[in-house]
Amino acid sequence: MRLPFFNLPHFSLHARLSAGVVAIVFLAMIGITSAALYFIKRNMQATIADEEFERISALADAVDQKFLSRRTLLRTFGDSVESHNFIGPERLQDLVMQHKSLREAFDNLAFVDAQGEIVANMNGAQQIGKINVKDRDYFQGTIAAKAGVISQPFRNRISGLAQVAMTEPVLDRQGNVAYVITAFITLSEHNFLGELANVKFGKSGYMFIMNTRGIIVDHPDKSRLLQHIDGDGIRNAAADRAIAGFEGATEGVNRRGVHALYAFKHIRQTNWVLGAMYPRSEAFAQAEKIERFAWAGALLLTLLAGGLTFMTVRRQLAPLSRLREHMQVSRTLSTYTPMAETPARDEVGDLSQTFNSLMQERQASQERLQSSEKFLRDVTDNLPAVVAYFDSDERCLFANKAGLGMRGRTQADIGRMTMRESLPDAVYRQLAPQVAKALEGTPTRTEGTYDRRGKEGFFECHLVPDIRGDRVAGYYVMTFDITRQKVAERERAAGETRVRTITDNLPALVSHVDASLRFTFVNAHLRTLFEGIELVGMSLPEVRGAEDFEAVAPYVHRVLAGEAVTFEKKGDPALGIGKNWYQSHYIPDLNPDGTVHGFYGMTFDITERKQAEMRSAESERRLRGLTDNVPALLTELDLEERVVFCNGRYETWLGVSPASVMNRPLRETMGEARYELRKPLLARAFAGEVVLFEETVELLIGERTLQTTYLPHRDAVGDVVGLYVLANDVTELKQKQKLLDALAREDALTGLPNRRSFEEHARDAMARSRRSGIPVCLLFLDIDYFKSINDSLGHAAGDAVLREFGRRLRESVRETDMAARYAGDEFVILLEGIASVADVQGVAEKVLAAMRPAFHLSSRILQATASIGVAIAEEDEDFSSLFIRADAALYAAKKEGKNRFMMAAPRSESLGSASWPRQEPFSA
Repeated sequence: MRLPFFNLPHFSLHARLSAGVVAIVFLAMIGITSAALYFIKRNMQATIADEEFERISALADAVDQKFLSRRTLLRTFGDSVESHNFIGPERLQDLVMQHKSLREAFDNLAFVDAQGEIVANMNGAQQIGKINVKDRDYFQGTIAAKAGVISQPFRNRISGLAQVAMTEPVLDRQGNVAYVITAFITLSEHNFLGELANVKFGKSGYMFIMNTRGIIVDHPDKSRLLQHIDGDGIRNAAADRAIAGFEGATEGVNRRGVHALYAFKHIRQTNWVLGAMYPRSEAFAQAEKIERFAWAGALLLTLLAGGLTFMTVRRQLAPLSRLREHMQVSRTLSTYTPMAETPARDEVGDLSQTFNSLMQERQASQERLQSSEKFLRDVTDNLPAVVAYFDSDERCLFANKAGLGMRGRTQADIGRMTMRESLPDAVYRQLAPQVAKALEGTPTRTEGTYDRRGKEGFFECHLVPDIRGDRVAGYYVMTFDITRQKVAERERAAGETRVRTITDNLPALVSHVDASLRFTFVNAHLRTLFEGIELVGMSLPEVRGAEDFEAVAPYVHRVLAGEAVTFEKKGDPALGIGKNWYQSHYIPDLNPDGTVHGFYGMTFDITERKQAEMRSAESERRLRGLTDNVPALLTELDLEERVVFCNGRYETWLGVSPASVMNRPLRETMGEARYELRKPLLARAFAGEVVLFEETVELLIGERTLQTTYLPHRDAVGDVVGLYVLANDVTELKQKQKLLDALAREDALTGLPNRRSFEEHARDAMARSRRSGIPVCLLFLDIDYFKSINDSLGHAAGDAVLREFGRRLRESVRETDMAARYAGDEFVILLEGIASVADVQGVAEKVLAAMRPAFHLSSRILQATASIGVAIAEEDEDFSSLFIRADAALYAAKKEGKNRFMMAAPRSESLGSASWPRQEPFSA
């Protein structure tokens, strides 16, 4: 029974070779395409994840800034309320309604007293006294900490809306919480998040906010506000990681089963987590499209390679097919006619010449046999071959000496023994099919094996039918021992096969050129490149062309002179490889006497390497362009503290060429003194710590403040292998910080220093006074009848009076003295270096005189006077005691009729009375 496999149709040699090469190309293409797509897709996914995280980080910073600005606004508003000396609930309601900036920042704002009752409300007075929030966590936390808090999300008891609350305490003079300013932000509105809520990731991706308890603070689906992120029983692993503290990008599945790329960033001002959901099908759509096109291209390339291989193999095997046809025809003819075409100088040509020789020898033997049997006997007996004749019944009618000796036969056995009896069984079984053909009238030739004293021997047997008329009378047999020839052919074929296999499978163009510059050998890759041209025997200039040969001629001359040369050049455009780069190695082929017989050529396609080098150079150029334009000094150090990279800012900021410091020790480039200062910081950074510090330096662009960061450079296993140094110019940022600090100490209405700035200055002045022994003096002022001006003319008129009062007050004192707006219509003056009471009184009189001229407002003219309380600091007196005495003197001045000043009583007397209107002399 035969296996089904052996019933497959028989394919030609060139079809089998083509199929094998196509299979190899296909498998290689699959491997290369899979690897390339894997790395491309992985890099694209990492880039998309980094971009999403950077975007969500920027959004988180924006939310932080919104919280910070609103907290600052509440704190400033709280300070303003404290400066009004804790006015009553009616005034609080008016104060709330006047501040439009609060309405723009919050959905509602209320004053809550220490018992939790609402005493003032931005959205109307109807809720005053009706709602108590003492059970709210944010109220209890503010009372306990005496500091503002940001609440957990909650649902408003009146409106039912999802909200968060921001609080700020208002402290009385004893430091107790008098009121809690509570500002509300509605989560379902966009007045807080603004444009952030409209941020999209792709077509259906979105941004959401939750807190670290998993409660949803903001979401495109407003029905999910205040619900837990896993409230529907479906867990989101990505959200759980973010709640546990994770920041960055990760993948997960949402409640609808959508696979998505998530990014999370924690907000510093509260326990909120800003998240982004980017559907994976949208995020990586481009990568998947590239993958589809790549596979289609790989398949097309494989089909093209298969077709090209089939045509090449068909052409190369054409001479072998013609030789086979000639051999089949020759077997049917009585006389042999050699092939008309000249055999090629290759393996097929050698085979054709061998066949010609063998057939011609056989024909000569037959002619000699016909001329004389005796002569034939004499000849055949001395031939190194078995010669015999058998009739149609396979009886032996003639056998030479070699034939009889095979089985120990003699001439007497001729005519009585058959072919089977004259041959070993194994040999007969091999010749039996050929005998049948000969008896049918077909000359045959076959090769076989026999036992040659325990080793394998080879023979070549020719069977020629003896045709007489219309019948076959018998057949002639001639057998040669071709063992040596076969062994030699095997060895030669094995060597040639090894060389051919090696060279054909090398990823290079391999050839041998003799001293006359003619090709004697080319491998498969070179034959493929010159498809349709038989290169062997052609000259090198003829094959390469005049222009291309001129480019390599110098190297050819050198190799023929006995020198091995290597060079690179672009391919020949005429062959369609003009864009490719090749590296050629020419090695001389030396004779034993040292003369050059020719040379071996081996050429590799280095296009990918060249392109990689050019891409690397371009990437380095772009990186250098980017880093040279970054407004910072960028440096990279190795473990030996040598500079391995620095950007172009060294030239523009320091006047130092980057090339001049490359590969030099840091100690040498920055100087010994500065290096000793930085050495401890460098040691911490090389130990794995991120080190940050600031310094003011003189650069070519002027004096600048630089913020320097030492960032460890770690390898794949986490070991520190170097250091990145980044020095940012933060001069403008520092200047803005100073400006903001100055604004925080200045009264916005009058331009005078505010209460905070004055109290800081007063404490410093009191300290200087204690060291010098020269007392300071405090003047406490307020505007007479200012409440009436405000009530009758409005706040705009009141503000105009305050501005003009502040201007006149500033012009009434020395530059060394400090005048400030303390609160409302209250002002203070601090005098240093006073010599006598008379000097103090002179200043007070000057201030009163400056206020007596009429105040010209936009709508009318009015009079506004001032009352002043004057207190001179005594030995070891603190600012609080001095302020109380000045306040008491101001009260006394108002009681005496206003528009005057009163000197404060000494501390010993003021302890028993609220004021002391007497003017006491002062002596330094």
